[in-house]
Amino acid sequence: MMNAVFVPTSVFGNACVAQQHLAEPIRAGGADGIEIRRELFLPGALPLAECREANLRSGLRCVYSVPMELWNQEGKLNEELLLHILEEAAVLKPEMLKVSLGCYAGIPGLASEEELILAEQGRLIQLERLLRKYREISGPLTLLIENDQTFYGGKADNLKAFFQAVKRCGLDGVKMTFDTGNWIYCEEDPLAAAAIFAPFVAYIHFKHVVRSGGMWITLPLPEEEDALWRKLLGRLPGNVPRAIEFALPGAECLERYIGMLRGGGSGNNFAAAGKGIA
Repeated sequence: MMNAVFVPTSVFGNACVAQQHLAEPIRAGGADGIEIRRELFLPGALPLAECREANLRSGLRCVYSVPMELWNQEGKLNEELLLHILEEAAVLKPEMLKVSLGCYAGIPGLASEEELILAEQGRLIQLERLLRKYREISGPLTLLIENDQTFYGGKADNLKAFFQAVKRCGLDGVKMTFDTGNWIYCEEDPLAAAAIFAPFVAYIHFKHVVRSGGMWITLPLPEEEDALWRKLLGRLPGNVPRAIEFALPGAECLERYIGMLRGGGSGNNFAAAGKGIA
């Protein structure tokens, strides 16, 4: 079985046109899926139905990427915004909805595991209700939490606290987008993160990040056999979609990078990643 590769519409940079017109060129490049980016829609009514129909015609799977934080600055669920985004997803019909963690942190000072589980359930119960209601009406949906470039939503400790809570509370269909380069922006070790989060990963964003002029910049993936992204592929699940997460040097390069990601790793070396979150 071939590894599925998705292409976010953002890879076309300034050449990005109306996203419903990108399904065909993405499919022609050999991709299996498209990542629709909400921030790239023009102001006004969103062409979600048009994107859905274009995806169906081209046979592309779909991820809906939304730049929202799941938890607000008070550590509470951004319920109203999430409900609105789920209404949009009901039109687009993606198989996965990708957001950021936001301000979620562990709960200190609880005396027992039972108290911890009860406290975590209290925080997660409304999220579970909203996802269950969506699935009952609109069909399957996996909620993806991405490690972003903020020092609250992109740090391993906060993400670990959230996914520990998801696991303890048995919250289904909540997984992780593992962005290989964002860890570096947040001064985290991507290989160490892979060892922790591999059991939760359902989607992988690949980018190459280097230091230049005193700041981090994102570049296309290097082809070297010992490149970090190849090492990460060996430590992450081999049966989840992989996505290009960098601006293409040119649209003609799309097929080459899709081919690199499709064949760039040895599959699921899960044992090498350790046991993950306990």
